Amino acid sequence: MTLETGKAAPRRRGRPRLYAAEQQALAATAALLEQGDIRDITMAQVARRAGISKITLYRRWPSKIALLADAMLQRMAETMPLDENLPPLAAIGSHLLRMARELGGATGTLARSVLGECLSDPAMTAVLRERWLGQRRDTAIRIIARGLGDGTFRAAGGAEALHDMLYGAIWYRFLFGVGRLDGCAALGLMETVLAPPAGWRERCPLPH
Repeated sequence: MTLETGKAAPRRRGRPRLYAAEQQALAATAALLEQGDIRDITMAQVARRAGISKITLYRRWPSKIALLADAMLQRMAETMPLDENLPPLAAIGSHLLRMARELGGATGTLARSVLGECLSDPAMTAVLRERWLGQRRDTAIRIIARGLGDGTFRAAGGAEALHDMLYGAIWYRFLFGVGRLDGCAALGLMETVLAPPAGWRERCPLPH
């Protein structure tokens, strides 16, 4: 996001600098979230750690919660990609494996802290729903629908309902700490919900 100056050349020079500042701020926020309590983090603290001014920080993020949300969303996009170009089984299976691994580590710690703050703010809940849940949900539903159409998944029911059963179970286990949430458990949930054909693990090896 850039500031309008009315002069094309300065904007071109400013964009890389502003992008770099944004990335520094997001990295600093993620690091602070991993090291301490979310309630203790301040915009001034983020600015100092990122090596940028508070003015630059507030130009991009109007509030701390908005910055926290963006730091979480970027980390999750980087560590848990969902590739719609892969075959359905590989796309969903590899995504679930990454989710199980990342949610059990630093990304999960960050997500749990930020989600708790965002869900108490109706405005930020809407942002998360639009920018993360909506986009990822739609993508995963399309992949599942493709798998139902080509016979990769043999479950009864519509793609949307099956998606919510599968991913809802993953997030439920993560947020409430019930049941196992490792790669084996995640793939077991996929087998239960989507019903891929027997022997799929041998025919479609997934990254670990």
